[in-house]
Amino acid sequence: MSREILHAGKFISRGKGRHITRVMESHELIAVLSGELNMFEEERYFRIRSGEYLILQRGRKHGGLTNYSANLSFFWIHFLDDDIVAEVPQSGKLSEHSPLPSYAQMYLLEQSRTEPDRESLALLFELMLREIRRSSAIASETFTTPLADAARRYLLVHYTEPVSLHSISSELHCNPKYLGQIYHRIYGETLITTLNRLRIERAYQLLIMGELSVKETAQNCGFNDMAYFRRQFIKYCNMTPREFIYQKRAGFLNTDSGARINIGNPASSRNELGKE
Repeated sequence: MSREILHAGKFISRGKGRHITRVMESHELIAVLSGELNMFEEERYFRIRSGEYLILQRGRKHGGLTNYSANLSFFWIHFLDDDIVAEVPQSGKLSEHSPLPSYAQMYLLEQSRTEPDRESLALLFELMLREIRRSSAIASETFTTPLADAARRYLLVHYTEPVSLHSISSELHCNPKYLGQIYHRIYGETLITTLNRLRIERAYQLLIMGELSVKETAQNCGFNDMAYFRRQFIKYCNMTPREFIYQKRAGFLNTDSGARINIGNPASSRNELGKE
């Protein structure tokens, strides 16, 4: 199958800067090799860790939510084929011992040749896509459960309300410990982690609007403990809520058209075998 592939590279972080906010004319596949990458696309948030992938779609604004971690590295490839976006889930976890990183390294080696073999590049990219499809099929068959899905949906609707593992398990008529284990096994994070992330995303948007105080924002998002809200905001945004407000007022934050935090110079980290 012929794919419209543009170029690829391997990104290695120096622990400075963050992914630039932009809108591309191509799609981008990112496969994290080590560390963790926090990204947004329009109003969606993605936390991609080692052994996971993300496909950013063209025409949609995306960028980094946090600074690059010192141990972060990922493979990226730009392509134009819209069918790929419809073929595979936008993000997911690769199967254990996935050969995709090996395919990516082979792709970069072939691309670096003076006269790369386009057929070989197309074949390697197709192998990457097949590995993503295979991993997605395994995850769907093995790990998806109605209980975890129900908990996820409940959080998306009620995250600004007083919510806990026990209250959700009571609502779903199941054992709290069992629910917590199933949810973590499927989504790779605890229910409380998901809850805090959803609340901080909302807090971020409210602080951009600037209509509420920090305390009012915290309460609007479901936080009753201001110290806890502050710690969670620092965790996801690398600054306190008040620092965020100050930098926004000073014009240091790119928050136009719903864009998220974009502080730091991505150029301070290096890109190998191509320009991202």
